[in-house]
Amino acid sequence: VSDFAYSTYLSDLAVDKEYQKLAAAGLVPVMPLEDHPWGDRGFAVQDPNGVMLYIFSLREPSAEFKQYFRQEA
Repeated sequence: VSDFAYSTYLSDLAVDKEYQKLAAAGLVPVMPLEDHPWGDRGFAVQDPNGVMLYIFSLREPSAEFKQYFRQEA
């Protein structure tokens, strides 16, 4: 198992397509594809070298988490 982890941001539709592509290639998700209340839609897989990949797109955070986001001027 590797000590490395990477995050990759994709557009809204691309994250779903990437999930399907990686699952079809045999990578088993260690975190399922889902919307998260902190403001993203993502999933995680572990590659054959043990590197954890978190792939996501941004979403509107829930009210619970929105208070922690900085407002753009």
